Amino acid sequence: MPLPSKSRHESLVIVTSVALVAGMGIAVLLLFLWRTHPSVIASGIGLNAALTLCPPYLLVRVARDMDDTALSRIIIGGAVVIGNGSLYAGAATFVVWVMSRVWPRRQA
Repeated sequence: MPLPSKSRHESLVIVTSVALVAGMGIAVLLLFLWRTHPSVIASGIGLNAALTLCPPYLLVRVARDMDDTALSRIIIGGAVVIGNGSLYAGAATFVVWVMSRVWPRRQA
């Protein structure tokens, strides 16, 4: 009995899911680093690296002068995590789309 062939969208779902989780993981790590060691990524090279890996991290810089309540930290943290996950997933989906247009499919 032959095995069912892969759906042509299976690779898209896998790549998008992995990119989403990776983006969210990077954002969570940066937020954890921000809460435990704020001087490391407060300015200079640390801030530039954080913004390169996680552009939504800019919200932390914008909101640092606001009131520092638990609710504001949850809202900012959630926005950064969801924003970075979506950014990574969108970029990965675009790359898969471009690759599907550039490289022809192999005939089975």
